[in-house]
Amino acid sequence: MVSRTPHFPFLISTLSLCAVLVPLAAAKPHNSTLIYHHNNNNNSVRNCSCASRVEDCNKAQANMLCSCRTVPLSSITGSTGFTYQGGLTVWLKDPWVLRLLVNYSSVSDLRLAACGANPLPPEYLTVFGLKRLRIYNSAARVEFPEQGLSIEGLEKARGKQRPLPQDTPHISFMVSFLDLALLNGGSSLKAYSVKHLPSIGGYFPNLLFPSPFEPADSQYCLVTFIY
Repeated sequence: MVSRTPHFPFLISTLSLCAVLVPLAAAKPHNSTLIYHHNNNNNSVRNCSCASRVEDCNKAQANMLCSCRTVPLSSITGSTGFTYQGGLTVWLKDPWVLRLLVNYSSVSDLRLAACGANPLPPEYLTVFGLKRLRIYNSAARVEFPEQGLSIEGLEKARGKQRPLPQDTPHISFMVSFLDLALLNGGSSLKAYSVKHLPSIGGYFPNLLFPSPFEPADSQYCLVTFIY
């Protein structure tokens, strides 16, 4: 599978089970990509490059503070495996935006904001290289409107970092599976990881990898389930 980014210039042994949730530190300001529905149709999206933080679901503010352009979906339908450079924020009312632009993509810093009134279904996304995740729900009276987590290759012991033993294989490939229902804000964000998989293809034979990011047999993988 070939990773395509023509319309998104801002994108470019024994199993060990452990939790890898740590408090999310404040990120330094940097240019990031923002994608959201264009108006009330499903024919296009707005693709923005933002140098400063924009209030979630505030399209007027995004148009003022960011450099935005409209991208017709016909120009990207059929493409999979985008690579996003820097942070990525997606505002959504329906899950199709994530299926099209985030599923099987590579992004290290991801923020997802549910901007609609309808709950999202329990559907999984696959994201490669994810290190930080933040989620937000704009609906009133949501129990958990905003949450976040970091994924790290370090074990955590009562909040203290404990480096892995020197003979532990280096984790050089990361894949995360995200349940879209977590965006509904009805429960606390949870995650667990399976680390040091010697061959991810043997455990997930139907997993699509974004070229050129398919892991070699010698690469050890960290698989995280977020729900």
